[in-house]
Amino acid sequence: MRILIVGAGIAGLALAKALEQRGMEAQLIECRPELPVTGAGLFLPGNAVRAIEQLGLREEVAEKAVPIKRQLILDAGGKVLNAIDSENFWRECASCLSLQRKGFQDILKASLGRSTIAFGRSIASLKQDSAGCSVTFDDGAAAKYDLVVGADGMHSTVRELASLGGSARYVGTVCWRFITQNTAGIDCWTAMLGTGRTLLAIPVSRTDVYVYADISVPGDGVPGLPPDSPLRSLFKDFAGPVFPLIDRLSADTPIHYGPIEEVRLKDWISGRVVLLGDAAHGCSPNMAEGAGMAMEDAVVLAEELSRSTDITKALRAYMERRRPRVDWVQNQCRARDKMRSLPALPRAAVLRLFGTSLYKRSYSPLLKSF
Repeated sequence: MRILIVGAGIAGLALAKALEQRGMEAQLIECRPELPVTGAGLFLPGNAVRAIEQLGLREEVAEKAVPIKRQLILDAGGKVLNAIDSENFWRECASCLSLQRKGFQDILKASLGRSTIAFGRSIASLKQDSAGCSVTFDDGAAAKYDLVVGADGMHSTVRELASLGGSARYVGTVCWRFITQNTAGIDCWTAMLGTGRTLLAIPVSRTDVYVYADISVPGDGVPGLPPDSPLRSLFKDFAGPVFPLIDRLSADTPIHYGPIEEVRLKDWISGRVVLLGDAAHGCSPNMAEGAGMAMEDAVVLAEELSRSTDITKALRAYMERRRPRVDWVQNQCRARDKMRSLPALPRAAVLRLFGTSLYKRSYSPLLKSF
């Protein structure tokens, strides 16, 4: 079977690995000149780590990762609103981990054997017939494939070429993400909630911490807020433990800036074209399930392709298995984002009284195998 995977991020690399585990291989193309690293850091809940285990990469990832045993939610002044024993909650699934995104993608890439990756290459056109997909690339070259997989993210070219849906939708929040030295001594997942703003810090190595900052900017389209907006002034009323990481931030620290968006589609399949990960169902980072859902997608799609010689049947089985779980995550993201946007006093009361039960409600379905 000739398989083209468009996109060499976590979704595309994970699918190539899962296919190779089942005796198949793929050609990957990536429009960027190297592995994409937008996002800087990764928090991997237990179900994501379980997917990594199924890809046979648990030991390699654990060597680079930090175990996350607690999750704290604080107000902007540093008072604890809720504390989750994540080690105990995920015990029957897999331990939560965090690491730098680049380190994880390097592991995925290094694990591939027969599959190939062409960097700096894009898909220009796509046509289908009963024999498969005819693809033309941006350099004018052409090839035929039995299956084309769109693993090319929120702004998927494959999704557009296959007429599977519209653009990603802005959800009213913009964010900044970066890696810096852990001078504040952050030792667990630590979020601080202010009015329309969030700061989050997660250790990703013995010396470094991943910081995520967002602010609510409502509107129908992505706002024109400059990427270099001064974070110190935007979060000046926040206290420790997270704000000092911004206050001491070096001017030459690389910062990833962008809008928070989501993708909701009626269908992920068009003939011999299928979508995977954010291209099919991108959502806000509230549940930290982007990587987890992408890797679960990859394992399930590879399983179904290995079980049937009928590609159409395999693709439908993939979507039927994945849709309920993905819908749950997207709906939970929306509900949690809405709760987070409540005024400070009622939000604090909700988190103190019901924060643990809400966490369990959101994540308990993901404890089950996919």
